[in-house]
Amino acid sequence: MSQHKSIDLSRAAAEDAIREILAQFEIEIEHPPSCLDEAAQREANPGFDDKSLEQWQELAFVTIDNPDSRDLDQALLIESNEGTGYRVRYALADAAYYVPPGSALFAEAMKRGVTYYTPLLAAPMLPPSLSEGLVSLNPKQLRRALVFDMSLRADASVDAVRVVRALITSQAKLSYESVQAFLDAKAQGQTHDYAAHAWSASLLLLRELGEKLIQRAQDRDVIPFNRREAQIVLTEEGVELTQRARVRTEKYNEQISLLCNMQGAEMLKGLSQDNEELQAIFRAHDAPLAGRLSALRTLLKDYATAAGLSDNWIWKKDQSLADYVAALPDDEEHRGKVLAIERQILVSNQASEYRSEPGRHHALAASSYARFSSPMREIVGIFTHKELLESIGAVASGYVEKQPTEHAAHVHNDNVLREKIINIANQSRQTQKQINKRVEFIALQAVLGNDLTLDNRPQRLGTVMGFRRDRIYVAVDAIASDLKVTTQDLQKQYGTNYELSELAAQPGNEKAPSWQLGQRVKISTIEFDAGNKRFQLALHSSDGDEVGNG
Repeated sequence: MSQHKSIDLSRAAAEDAIREILAQFEIEIEHPPSCLDEAAQREANPGFDDKSLEQWQELAFVTIDNPDSRDLDQALLIESNEGTGYRVRYALADAAYYVPPGSALFAEAMKRGVTYYTPLLAAPMLPPSLSEGLVSLNPKQLRRALVFDMSLRADASVDAVRVVRALITSQAKLSYESVQAFLDAKAQGQTHDYAAHAWSASLLLLRELGEKLIQRAQDRDVIPFNRREAQIVLTEEGVELTQRARVRTEKYNEQISLLCNMQGAEMLKGLSQDNEELQAIFRAHDAPLAGRLSALRTLLKDYATAAGLSDNWIWKKDQSLADYVAALPDDEEHRGKVLAIERQILVSNQASEYRSEPGRHHALAASSYARFSSPMREIVGIFTHKELLESIGAVASGYVEKQPTEHAAHVHNDNVLREKIINIANQSRQTQKQINKRVEFIALQAVLGNDLTLDNRPQRLGTVMGFRRDRIYVAVDAIASDLKVTTQDLQKQYGTNYELSELAAQPGNEKAPSWQLGQRVKISTIEFDAGNKRFQLALHSSDGDEVGNG
């Protein structure tokens, strides 16, 4: 039996570590009494008797989300538009109605910025009585919604869009996996329980329309990345880190959400031309810098040459990146190389950010983009809903009296508020990324720490994704996570120095193995360096059985 000291892998230890992470970022779970009092007031007066609302509570809206989601922002209804296209009604939780500027709820939402998620718990932006109750589009419950009512042509291009407020009742809470099972059964001529419900027709149209929208995205040169997601779960035994596969239905729903956000941004752009009081917020994603694209083109060419690949692996000057990626082989033999190339493309990109002016969203190949679809989980969503509603002459909230203010003062105040929200929204996204990294390390400690207790330590299959300074990045299949093997690790394992370039790690001793970009490898755990809080790792050939010397 291994004599290495084990790491505490218990659920209790993981919970304590996650709570400590939230505390480090000063993220609170509970809301102050003033927020809870306002939330109780909203529950007592939900605004369902609003005469201006469309009465759509009998329509076959459904929500489609992860099985454990409790804050349901979106509900969907798709109908055939007299055989000439589609009518899509995308209902969004009417958070702006309940959370107006000047309220304690809005002030707390400003402080938090977003709902922060961890495998243990969520730190909700709004009190749970709202985010999981009154505002959430829960099944069989009457709810207010801001609805994007979109008419699409047969080719899925947009014909007309209007935004209305409506009273709806979601008929069911569905999951991506369950909807996919229904669609698969239907395609195979098999029966499924969902077929008996009125909303089954909407799900079938979701697949039909979703495929068309995916194709339109490809036609706009949106790169079809093969994304994978790490799933961190707390069980009674401790932490599990696995890979989560995205089913096709999730991509369909994503396309509808993106369409809503792109059309909303276009509405904001158009309305702002004639309304100086409209303080819109957009999310922009600048194209990669010319220097980065030039370096990427050279890297891909050098990679194809070094690996002895065909001309299909060279990004040609008259070819879009989307067409280049789409033309790469889609088979198991070349899987690692394709994933490594996609990673190089991703790291060449710039980060997206919230701005006050519309700008092109490079990744989506959209002229503008705004965040309408997560109003309960993002302060920018609440503010964006408010501004759009006010610009079309609607009263955004039923919980504030209309205060007569000077025109200039109103614009100035909303200008100041918008800039604060933009800063908070951008910072909150970075904070969530940092939380994710630290939680992932806890999960990796559990997985790799368990390896140290075993005599026969597993060698997990992965792909070399890149080289940087003194480390090799390896994406491990089973856990959907990157591990970093340092040149120090390799020297200890193989007894020789390694020199790293963008394409390879070359040993000083020619008898030791070299490692190339896109290579399929195996990786194993040697030691845990408590002082530096990192694991020493060993790298092996994917078809060999050599072990490290550590």
